[in-house]
Amino acid sequence: MKTRQRVFIGILFIILILIGINYFARPFEKYFDVKEMTVQKTIEPIEPVVLSSFDIVQKLSSKEKIAQMIATPLVIDEEITNESSKSATFSAVNLETGFFTIFGNNISFDSAKLKITEVERLYKDNLLSPKFAVDHEGGKVQRLNGDGFTVIPSWRKLCVNEDIEEFKKILKTSAQELRDVGIDIVLAPVLDVGNSQVLKDRICSDSYPVVAERSLEYIIVFDSYGILPVIKHFPGLGQVTKDLHTNFDFVKVLDNDVKLYTYIIGESPHVGVMISHAGVLNQNPEIPCSLSTDCVGELKNAYPELLIFSDALEMKSASFDKDNSDEEKDLLKVSREAVVAGNEVLIYGPTVTMQELENITNDLSITYDNDVVFKKLVDEAVLKIVNYKYTGSRI
Repeated sequence: MKTRQRVFIGILFIILILIGINYFARPFEKYFDVKEMTVQKTIEPIEPVVLSSFDIVQKLSSKEKIAQMIATPLVIDEEITNESSKSATFSAVNLETGFFTIFGNNISFDSAKLKITEVERLYKDNLLSPKFAVDHEGGKVQRLNGDGFTVIPSWRKLCVNEDIEEFKKILKTSAQELRDVGIDIVLAPVLDVGNSQVLKDRICSDSYPVVAERSLEYIIVFDSYGILPVIKHFPGLGQVTKDLHTNFDFVKVLDNDVKLYTYIIGESPHVGVMISHAGVLNQNPEIPCSLSTDCVGELKNAYPELLIFSDALEMKSASFDKDNSDEEKDLLKVSREAVVAGNEVLIYGPTVTMQELENITNDLSITYDNDVVFKKLVDEAVLKIVNYKYTGSRI
């Protein structure tokens, strides 16, 4: 072997020896900042998926959208099973419904809490849990008035109380109780002005300033406890002479009625509006306001952010048919017309069965799938509902 090759091989041998020594003994670490590096896999944090209200609406089926507009009656019956326990039963639970409206007599705090908690538990994995509403005017129209609840005087008696601090104290106590039991919406206060012998002490006063002042105080108190007040009955029933639960009647809307709603809506932090089934003499007298695109439309055009509630759609006044006064419209037709008119939350009373509600949901879903205009109205309504549920505010 040539000398040059031997030298080259010798150098390579020495290099290999040094590499081996460095690998095992690491003699050079004291001269150089050499450390064994452990390569760690960097895990990028996963951002939570945040859906917008629009995204949520898009994910719902036609039937789910319609169900979000339905306020299912939740009937709570007090039953004293022994000296120390009470239970309550409810007539129906629709696991897709958007709202529950509580009905019953002398309902105690414990029974209401028990049933609301039971229903909420059914929705624990549901994206759009229902909201719970209740009539809470005071007097005879106070569903939650059993043990554990403050019994509120009638709306008229509250209004004539000149001690504003006592007035607020009663409302604050009641609002706290409703918040604690799980109520989200009160169907009150009543903005009707007049001396109707049908509504009697459900009317605050025949004075617009008094109704405006006391109604706004009511709204501010309940809103401060996170409860949405729904003012009623648009456009005003202060002069009705017939009970709209059993008969159709007309009202004449005065400038002061318009000014009252304008003032209350403008001054309120959050509020919904309930539409009555009365015909409006100076608009469409033979069509219930709740089923009139003109009547509901005026309100929606002026305040597109408001959530619009119908009055109970099984009431006789809602089924009035101007083309055939001898026959009533069926509940399916009334419900369809209520959506077309612009109502966004459809309220039904305790006499409406679960089967009827299922039929209504199916019927409106079919209409949704086949009517572009109807589809647009429903999508707009459900978007408002989703916004309310997630932000507690107007759209």
